[in-house]
Amino acid sequence: MSEPRPFQSDRGAGEFVVGDELPGSGPAYVFVHGLGSVRAGEKSTSLLAHAGTLGRAFLRYDQRGHGESSGRIGLTRVSDLIGDLVHLLGRTGPAIVVGSSLGGLVGAYAAVARPDLVRALALLAPALGLLRHLDRRLDPQGRLWTREGSGFRVEPEVLREAMTLPEDTLPQRLHVPTLVVHGTDDDVIPWRASERFFAAIAHPRKRFWLVPGGDHRLNTFAAAIWQHVDELVAESSGVG
Repeated sequence: MSEPRPFQSDRGAGEFVVGDELPGSGPAYVFVHGLGSVRAGEKSTSLLAHAGTLGRAFLRYDQRGHGESSGRIGLTRVSDLIGDLVHLLGRTGPAIVVGSSLGGLVGAYAAVARPDLVRALALLAPALGLLRHLDRRLDPQGRLWTREGSGFRVEPEVLREAMTLPEDTLPQRLHVPTLVVHGTDDDVIPWRASERFFAAIAHPRKRFWLVPGGDHRLNTFAAAIWQHVDELVAESSGVG
């Protein structure tokens, strides 16, 4: 398998996102990591290898405020993260978007905004309820703490916007084939939230996989998840 090539995509006003892309056939896999993570995690590396085996294109990137991309976590608005993904989908063409935790929400909002650019959507332990109730997760200093123990201040304007994003109607506005995966042992986001979200998805091509013993990361189930993703794509569009 060839190595992915690094890229930087400018977003104006000195902002940019940094990522890796692997050439191949379409539709590309596009991986969106979660809060406090970076692009080169276990799941994205597993998906990269899977894409290479199939000869399929692949793209992963550091969300703004993370890794090598510009911005500061807690200062970057969620709408900017959604805009970044839509921008990168313009680079790949219609793609299979795989979003983990917060990346799942970003992926879902991007799919609503530009369904023409999303061939299929896979939400891995999506961070449902996180944005709407973000104020409840902050400490007295206005900091949000990740499960890895890193804390950062969420600026008031970012908090206000996050809490007003219309999550209640999000599944009804999804008009792309969607896979939702959640673990029974997730101690960050309750799996029942994904179950309710899945039930409300409007698109007829949808799958829900409740993973027995799966935690929030779902790293050890990555290979099986890609199989579910490919099956959904194949039955939805005839693309294997």
